[in-house]
Amino acid sequence: MIREDRELLAELARLNREMASFALRIMDGSASADEQRHYAQRLIAGGERLKHRADTMGDVIIEGEVVAGPTALPAHIVELDWEP
Repeated sequence: MIREDRELLAELARLNREMASFALRIMDGSASADEQRHYAQRLIAGGERLKHRADTMGDVIIEGEVVAGPTALPAHIVELDWEP
């Protein structure tokens, strides 16, 4: 797993962990508008990063770099020069 994926999953886990208590604070009126905007921005940023990851899933990752192109090897036939 590359560093960007680990960071994304960690942020999604943080957002998830904070969701229930934050929702209760919204319901009881103790979450300020600024807190709600900040949490919304974090959700949007996490969602955009997740969407970007999904859009690039077909790419090949080699040593931490994304290489666009087919993920299958070319279909070449190799004949061995030996007899069993």
